[in-house]
Amino acid sequence: MKALPLLLVVSLVANVALLATRSSRFTRNEPDTAASSSTSASAARSANSKAGANTPTDVLSALKADDPEALRDFLRAAGLPDDTVRSIVSSIIWNRYRDRMKALQPKPDPNKPWWKDEPNNWYANTTREQRAELRRLQREASDESTRVLGPDKNNSGRNWQDPRLAFLPEGKRKDLQEVEQDYQDLIQEVQQDMQGLALPSDVEKLRFLQEEKKKDLASMLTPEELSDYDLRMSRTAQQLRWKVSKFDATEDEYRKIFALQKNFDNSQNTDAWGNLINQGPDDWKKRQEGETQLKEQLKVALGDDRYTDYLRSQNYEYQQLQSAVRRLSLPPETATQVFNLRNDISSESKLIAANENLGYDQKKQALVDLANRTRDQVRTRLGTEAADVYLKTSMSWLNNLEQGSIPTFSEDGNANNWSSINDTPKKSSSKK
Repeated sequence: MKALPLLLVVSLVANVALLATRSSRFTRNEPDTAASSSTSASAARSANSKAGANTPTDVLSALKADDPEALRDFLRAAGLPDDTVRSIVSSIIWNRYRDRMKALQPKPDPNKPWWKDEPNNWYANTTREQRAELRRLQREASDESTRVLGPDKNNSGRNWQDPRLAFLPEGKRKDLQEVEQDYQDLIQEVQQDMQGLALPSDVEKLRFLQEEKKKDLASMLTPEELSDYDLRMSRTAQQLRWKVSKFDATEDEYRKIFALQKNFDNSQNTDAWGNLINQGPDDWKKRQEGETQLKEQLKVALGDDRYTDYLRSQNYEYQQLQSAVRRLSLPPETATQVFNLRNDISSESKLIAANENLGYDQKKQALVDLANRTRDQVRTRLGTEAADVYLKTSMSWLNNLEQGSIPTFSEDGNANNWSSINDTPKKSSSKK
């Protein structure tokens, strides 16, 4: 949570107190003119009398007392919402650590050429000890906020908890996130020491940390919890989340895809980042065979239609169409209709190329006409403005079609082969 400036906090609370004071004065001076409202007016005067005690002087005294718990009670008694109380008290707590944190941050070097400065890479200019102390102070301030204010029910700020871990009891969830953070800090230190060059010893350190993290998680979680954790937080899960979000997978479909992808990932020789290592010709052949097998397994697990949907959802051009459909509020089926035009184009262009009754120039003109009809269809479905953008960025291959190249598309919708029309003379119609 970013601490609010102290002056802003003082102003906010003082204004609340001032409003309460003025409201109290106004209510006390207002005569009771209706018997029916005497009870409510009496209650209002009583409440405002209490609020009236919270004068700006009282607020300033509470802020200066450096007693977060007393300030918390003071603000709650004044009737401020819990979110407001949390923001103000947290800011006061974090202000206690501000100067020490600031002292750990690197100072700008006046002698360093400004054009070589890296303003977003201050972390690289701190020592290991400084980084460790900065993390310690951040955790101490966060723990103090939790102690004074309790867990953040709105799941915000530095006590934010990953919603993907909601399947765990709160205590385990907090402990697990601390373990995650500890290993993230250690991994970050190794990466910092590498300075852009990963030596074998660095790779081994990272591998060791990953293995130790697995052991710690296994000791904290039951086998069922660990399985659920992998479904949500493993490297395979992190890579799949983006894919299945484009696919709009059901939970059952996600679990099926995850199980197959996880088996494939585990079969590959990768480093701590998931990058392939020791890739010789045999390794590449093994990977290609594994990818082919994975596709076949996915097709069986999902069924033909959903497998087709899954492949199409990973295609960048199709994703562009989906963006256009969302932005322009077009019928949902529009994206699939426009994307599938490529299959029609491929089939029709091959028929044109194989037509022995057409000469080269006639075939080429027929392909130009096909490309233009396709552009018209795209404009009809998307509208001129969006269609022109899509045709330029995602269907520029129509230009190749006009030049006499015949496309063949793979099952994922990418053009993976091009052939050229032959200069075949038109058949003679003379009688024998």
